Amino acid sequence: MKSLLLLLALLLPLGLRAQSEPEIHYESVRSSQYQLQYQVPAGWDQLRQTNDTTVSVTHISPGRDMMLFIGQLRGAAARMTPNQALYHLAEQFGVTVNKQFSTAYNGIQFLETTGSGNRDGQVLRYDALAAQHRGHVLLICVSGTPDAFTTHEPLVQHVLRSLAPAKARREPNR
Repeated sequence: MKSLLLLLALLLPLGLRAQSEPEIHYESVRSSQYQLQYQVPAGWDQLRQTNDTTVSVTHISPGRDMMLFIGQLRGAAARMTPNQALYHLAEQFGVTVNKQFSTAYNGIQFLETTGSGNRDGQVLRYDALAAQHRGHVLLICVSGTPDAFTTHEPLVQHVLRSLAPAKARREPNR
């Protein structure tokens, strides 16, 4: 009986902690530009940008401690390989890519790298992916403060696992 009470006492904090963590609701995003679909947490701000090298969308958490960047390389950068794209992204974090691995999410073959570095004087963790996808190079990066990245690891994994080729919209029957 004592061991049962002790077990219940040990499990009680886990139950309370699980109840106190808010449930995350996701929104589906479908981009014909990137020919990609994915999910992001509801309520994240969205910023679209176009410059000489990328067309991108950035999703930013309400606390500004996490960011999802999805870019399609263009111009001279469009000739880069996924490996070169990851190298240039890592340079922005002030680190060299020393470990890349191949991975696939829903049929898209990516090169992926993870690490920590500095951007604009702030220490950040990141998980970056690059792929040749339907005729263009995609560059995807989830980054955040080390604390936010650790706290939101399930969210990061959910977003990455949701990456998939965009399905063609069905035309209505005429």
